[in-house]
Amino acid sequence: MSHPPAPASRPRRPLELWCDTFPSVSETFVLAEARALAGLGHPVRIGAGAPGDGPGDHGLPVSHLWREGTGERLRAMAAVAARHPWRCLQDLAARRRWRREEPVPPLRTLAPAIRRLEASGALVHAHFATGPALRALRASRVLGRPWSLTAHAYDIYLAPANLPEKLSAAALVTSGCEYTVQELRRRAGPGDAGRVHEIVMGVDPERFRRTAPAPGGRRILAVGRLVEKKGFALLLDALADPRLARADLVLVGAGPLLDALRAQAAALGVERRVRFTGALAEDAVRGELEAADVLAMPCVVAADGDRDSMPVVVKEAMAMEVPVVVSDAVGLPEVVVPGTGVVVATGDASALAAGLAQVLALGPAERAALGRAGRARVIERADLRTETARLSALLAELPETARGHASARPTD
Repeated sequence: MSHPPAPASRPRRPLELWCDTFPSVSETFVLAEARALAGLGHPVRIGAGAPGDGPGDHGLPVSHLWREGTGERLRAMAAVAARHPWRCLQDLAARRRWRREEPVPPLRTLAPAIRRLEASGALVHAHFATGPALRALRASRVLGRPWSLTAHAYDIYLAPANLPEKLSAAALVTSGCEYTVQELRRRAGPGDAGRVHEIVMGVDPERFRRTAPAPGGRRILAVGRLVEKKGFALLLDALADPRLARADLVLVGAGPLLDALRAQAAALGVERRVRFTGALAEDAVRGELEAADVLAMPCVVAADGDRDSMPVVVKEAMAMEVPVVVSDAVGLPEVVVPGTGVVVATGDASALAAGLAQVLALGPAERAALGRAGRARVIERADLRTETARLSALLAELPETARGHASARPTD
């Protein structure tokens, strides 16, 4: 369901976006969303567990949880305990339950952030239903304020720590595609499913716009962490197919499978046609997209159940009019529909090779038409501005008090 932006005359709620690390080269969507929310008039601060590996010139205020000194934490904890003694005791009692599924830092670690939230009146929006969500839940209960959550993929399927409680406690839950939204609604149960909404992790179509003619070659690009769920081992198998004998592959990303993928490329005899770049900053990824003839995203469900949702780089490629070939896994078929790209069977290297060969065999006019259709689809389905306005409207509807707060003993 579409939600219009909140009226311009209404002051926008101050927000803190909580995540594990910031800035992170593999989570550029957090920065993009934060900037878009700020552009709508929300005062925005990032609350991160620790500094990340991304560029520092992002222009947003950031608080890093683990940088605060012991003295600062103890002073803040004393103030929080004095203001909310009963709720602090409730937090202490709940830690044993939470620890069965995930690490739970002492409340004093969160105390400076809780004090900051109390002073600013900011609403916490957590990215990932892991540590950031637990921290948001705890701060919310101490302050008696609502919080919201965006769950992504690994936090749903691979590491769903205390997930039912987090889904029940959050005043609003979002996820980036219908595939994950339906799973979250199932796990939340009938009583809480109505608070789970789809907000696509969008891209800025002005930033991701082609600035040079399409190269017209046979360069395949793949971007993502080098982990099983991305399907890059399958992509190397496809590259060895005779139909792709004249194609090259640029593989952007870092991760635990780097050595295994290098060894696989050598064993297949395609190592001279594969360039491993390592992780790249957003601007460099954009440059690789500009030079690519097709983007491959052959996602699979990993043996341990880990999976993607709707990778942002697919939408970035489509916005830049780069043809895409994707598997029919997870949320990819929701954005890549007939006429906007090629969807192939998951886990089938021959089908993947055929799809890539199909795109590379197109003439310039046909490639351009496919690229234009892809860009139009992203503007329709995954425009950052539209999706962020929908999120802002949902946040504006949240109550002033946390779910279940009325049952807590008043201590203020």
